[in-house]
Amino acid sequence: MESAQLSPASASAADVTLSELWFQLRRRWPWFVGSLLLAGLAAFLYLRVTPPEYAFRSTLLLGDQATGSKQTQELLQMLEVKDKGPKMEDEIGVLTSADLVGQVLDRLPFEVTYHAAPATWLNSVAEVQVREQAATTAPFRLRPLPTAPQLTGVRIYVTPLPNGRFRVRADAAKGQLYELPTGRLVQDVLAPRLDEVVGAGDTLRTPLLTAVIQPVTTNAAEAIKADGHYFVLLHDRGNLIREYQQHLGVHPIDRESRIVELTSKGAVPAKETQFLDTLMAVYMQNDLRAKNLTGQKTVAFLNEQIQQLARSVGTSAAAISSFRTTQGVVDVEAQSVSGIQQQSELESRRARVSTNQKYYRNMLSYLRERQGTSQIAAPTSMGIEDPVVDKLILQLAELNSQRAALEVNASAGNPLVTILDERIRVAKESLTQTLANMSRAADIALGDLDTQLARVRSTMSRMPENERQLSELRSKSEFNDKNYQFLVEKRAEAAIALATNATDKKVVDAAAMSGTGPLAPKPGMVMLLALLGGLLVPTGLSLLLDKANSRIQSKQDLSRITSIPMLGVVAHGTKQDKATMLQNPKGPLAESFRSIRVNLQYLSAGLDKQVIGVTSSVPGEGKTFCAVNLAAEMALSNRKVLLLECDLRRPAVMAYFGLAETGAPYGLSTYLAGESTLDESRQPSGVPNLDVLGCGPLPANPTQLLEGPRMTELMAELRRQYDYILVDTPPTGYVAEFFLLLHHLDANIYVVRQNYTDKSLISNIDELHLNNKIKHVYLIINDVHFTSTYEYRYKKDAYTYGY
Repeated sequence: MESAQLSPASASAADVTLSELWFQLRRRWPWFVGSLLLAGLAAFLYLRVTPPEYAFRSTLLLGDQATGSKQTQELLQMLEVKDKGPKMEDEIGVLTSADLVGQVLDRLPFEVTYHAAPATWLNSVAEVQVREQAATTAPFRLRPLPTAPQLTGVRIYVTPLPNGRFRVRADAAKGQLYELPTGRLVQDVLAPRLDEVVGAGDTLRTPLLTAVIQPVTTNAAEAIKADGHYFVLLHDRGNLIREYQQHLGVHPIDRESRIVELTSKGAVPAKETQFLDTLMAVYMQNDLRAKNLTGQKTVAFLNEQIQQLARSVGTSAAAISSFRTTQGVVDVEAQSVSGIQQQSELESRRARVSTNQKYYRNMLSYLRERQGTSQIAAPTSMGIEDPVVDKLILQLAELNSQRAALEVNASAGNPLVTILDERIRVAKESLTQTLANMSRAADIALGDLDTQLARVRSTMSRMPENERQLSELRSKSEFNDKNYQFLVEKRAEAAIALATNATDKKVVDAAAMSGTGPLAPKPGMVMLLALLGGLLVPTGLSLLLDKANSRIQSKQDLSRITSIPMLGVVAHGTKQDKATMLQNPKGPLAESFRSIRVNLQYLSAGLDKQVIGVTSSVPGEGKTFCAVNLAAEMALSNRKVLLLECDLRRPAVMAYFGLAETGAPYGLSTYLAGESTLDESRQPSGVPNLDVLGCGPLPANPTQLLEGPRMTELMAELRRQYDYILVDTPPTGYVAEFFLLLHHLDANIYVVRQNYTDKSLISNIDELHLNNKIKHVYLIINDVHFTSTYEYRYKKDAYTYGY
């Protein structure tokens, strides 16, 4: 039993909450045991069925050179008009693009995955303990034919049979037929079924699977049996690309560095390292191929021009030979040397200007007829030194390259694509305008050179006709020879540059596992989470149940919702305890009421007489039980006590003393009705110093009787005859009789019952107390199970109790 608390709890809310929480949780310790066992079992099963996942990394150095002519790049860098190279974000986008990942997977045999299900007790219940293996460690190979549709997403079991044969079976609710190389969905298949036998190395041909199964070793059958059983999964190209894109990560190791770290994660280390290494190799090969493409186009253009000049050189040589033969001219006169040299120089200049003019016109025609710039040769490759045109061509080419890279992961309506399209249009218009201006300038230069040549030729015409004609033929032949040699030299330079071209990307670290163990699951972390879950789940459930419980559980609940002082706590007792309590005043229940009596005497110190009302909110809370036992305890302390039963609707007092209740001829009802005297109405209880004035016959008008004048006379007479008068009043929540009796009562005891009284009912009595409509009101908690918060035992007529 707990000693009474005569004022609201003064401890802090936090202390009360923690203390209360501790006792609540301790009372529900079986929940925690069961929860921890279930959490531990779940963690054990999770660790057994979850395949380990490892992390992998590699590093790659990205170069700072763009594709295109090296001579053009060097020229623009000297002019400080060219960026250092492609942006880091663009390169990362290329590395993670579906196109590049698809190229990598096309080189790797990842469309078939091999899985082993060992013969364990878990797999005997359900096949959940499965581990994927690398193709190099599997005891057999399954090679699907690329030209036939294959069943994907369904487990295909491979079981060895005698004589080197294999049984292939599959059974699922649904599946899909894909062309593995292209990723094209052929059709959906409902309830696919497959059960075939095929020899080693033979081709299995079915509508669902067309493949060859080849054992890797001679004891493949024994290896499969030792590992339990094997099944394979087939994956189409599209799903494979999406899967590897999801767990592929690329990010720079430092903000100022051009080294990027490639990360991946998976259950098979051999596959993941092979994927990362192949990804870097394909990326560098693509970069080198893009750089070689520009050189190859330059060489092809030079070869075409050289072929044309070779024909011109041959034609010029034949013309000179024919002229000498027909005209008999062997040498040129000395006086024509100067004119010939001048004419040759002017014709050479005119030829170069003409070549420039043709180049500008060809480029203008190409730009007006086509959208791209991939077929435009750089001016320097033609021997035309024009840095302005070089700069514009390179700028346009780089914008097109950026747009092509962005198209890999962006749609045509993407704002970035729209901005690049606008920049490409502006650059193209600027290049077109510049070429048009250059073409007009070339026309002017040609006109001027033609005028000068006309003057020289006029001078030469005055020479002998044969000499003049021979000079012209020689001049044309020399011009063709010089251009031919010039283009041959340029072709040799371009071929050397193409042969020695190399990518500026470099593998810094090859793919390797990060750390020494799996990334997940980590046994220590899983067990810790299981421990936390095993503790938090019952804790949360307990708090939720307590929060949802609207009934009074402890005096701490009362201290939070009311300021009414606590008079005491009545321990829970069995029916036998309650039946024998009046005859055995040394039991736990008697001790509870003894403590309440002491507290009540302390509160009533200085008062000669006391009329104490005992009430509750609703029936069943134990107000009559408390009134009877408190009256008996007061009587045992040598005080003359009367127990007055004013609950005229549901009387129950007399039954506690083994006296007649409704069958009694006299009682309070007959006294108030004037049908009996006080001596006739009251009865001895059998407990020394305790009399009982019961209800008597049930009246038809209890309210009128209690508010009549005889009730006032009765209370006055009882005050003169008794030290204490305990009044068992009706519940406050149902009838109004309690409020009719208030002016007769010196103190009020309000009884609440643990796990029975609703918290909302306390607000009514608390409001009356705060408004001073009820004087001297105190609370008693009845039927408290101390085992949840206290230790209480009775031994050798002495009580020990503690928290």
